[in-house]
Amino acid sequence: MPSDTDPGFTLSLHNITITVSDIDAAVRWWHDVFGLDETARSRFDAINADVAYIEGHGFRLELLQPANGYRVSDMFLDPPQHIRPIGNKALVLRVDDLARATDRFRDLGVTIVWDQLDLGDGSVSTAIRDTDGNFVNVFQAGASPVG
Repeated sequence: MPSDTDPGFTLSLHNITITVSDIDAAVRWWHDVFGLDETARSRFDAINADVAYIEGHGFRLELLQPANGYRVSDMFLDPPQHIRPIGNKALVLRVDDLARATDRFRDLGVTIVWDQLDLGDGSVSTAIRDTDGNFVNVFQAGASPVG
């Protein structure tokens, strides 16, 4: 019998799903910015959406392009208001050289929300937006000049 801390089954992360307006543009962006490669593409007729799986660096993203997708503007507010709507906020990725990653974002013309911000916990973060305005927070632990 499972305990309070043991659910009684094996659990692992399969993927994270992001809804996009243009699946081809999103696949290119994730490849160009983070080096993720498309590994599969199909159609989910049950939800009327096209899907592409992209992977690399030990994780997999599922990009969904629904036939009748629409934006909920409050989900794309600028900081600090972006945390007010309940729901997913950001995909958070860790790098070993945030300055280098941030330079790459600039070189590629990626939309930067904040640039190498000290988070107050010893880490520093650059937040960017993907082709649809979704937040991607990229941080480096232990990089804060103040601790």
